[in-house]
Amino acid sequence: MRIRPIFAFPLVAAATTGILFTANAVTGSTKPTTSPYSLANDGETAGDAATAKPTALGVRTDTYLGKIVVDDKGWTLYRFDKDTVKPPTSNCDGDCASTWPPVPASDELELKGVSKALVGKVTRTDGSEQLTLGGWPLYRYAKDAEAGDTNGQGVGGTWFAAAPTGGKANADKAAPVVPPSATAEPTTPPKKKKPAPVNNWAGWTVLKAVKDPKLGWIVVDAKGWTLYRFDKDTVKPSISNCLGACAKAWPPVKSTTKIRVVGVPKKLVGSIMRKDGVCQLTLGGWPLYRYAKDTEPGDTRGQGVGGTWFASTPEGKKAAAAAAPSEGDGGGGDYGY
Repeated sequence: MRIRPIFAFPLVAAATTGILFTANAVTGSTKPTTSPYSLANDGETAGDAATAKPTALGVRTDTYLGKIVVDDKGWTLYRFDKDTVKPPTSNCDGDCASTWPPVPASDELELKGVSKALVGKVTRTDGSEQLTLGGWPLYRYAKDAEAGDTNGQGVGGTWFAAAPTGGKANADKAAPVVPPSATAEPTTPPKKKKPAPVNNWAGWTVLKAVKDPKLGWIVVDAKGWTLYRFDKDTVKPSISNCLGACAKAWPPVKSTTKIRVVGVPKKLVGSIMRKDGVCQLTLGGWPLYRYAKDTEPGDTRGQGVGGTWFASTPEGKKAAAAAAPSEGDGGGGDYGY
């Protein structure tokens, strides 16, 4: 395998805003970015995507995990504790390899921040060749929704983002598969530490109350995107009934292990595990969503869509429920549910 060092190559910047939403979150564009290695990528399976060989390995500094290895597009690469190093062996096949697509070996690799002496390859049971780092086979994670996501960190207690040495990237900071209730988290950081700006709270879920000139007090995320609730969901128990195509139009707000609230009652914040495996934030028992047709922070185009979608108040209620939908969003088409 011929390795060609480089001095720079483009990496997609990681999402280090105040919230890390991994389930097709709206982050300023009208259509969320989907991972080319996702199981739900316009009909392409993770196994199919794995045939697209990477051209580079680089290092990105993640605020939460430290230095981690990424490919040339900025997608996080992982290692599996059940693999072996001496000799290098991959023990992730079949369904496992669909969820964790192996990174194919390449005759040409461009490296930045990774020692070529640590890079190698291993022949898998299906005859294909997989890239290794420090002897550990490398993988992507199909549930990473966009470049910079680290949703695979700590999964099953055996999967970890790869450090530049091939070791585990801050294994002690692995997030649990099911984040604990937001009510167990402090609303403010320790007094001895200076709070970081809202837009730089990587690993935090932020809820903030702001006053909209038309709707009154509503809830937004760290970047100012309006958050909504769905009348067809249930509260007791809290259940999301927006899945599949609905969830693409109304991306669920993912709960993280750290919650910060500003003007929102902490006791009303919680989380649920959805049928699609996403841990979704709730407010007053109502699951929270963004709207894919909101094109910039502060938009409230989802208000009144289909007569069932409304911006959420800080108490989880409907904001100005009688308000008509925004112009151009009559509640029909692919976005009306």
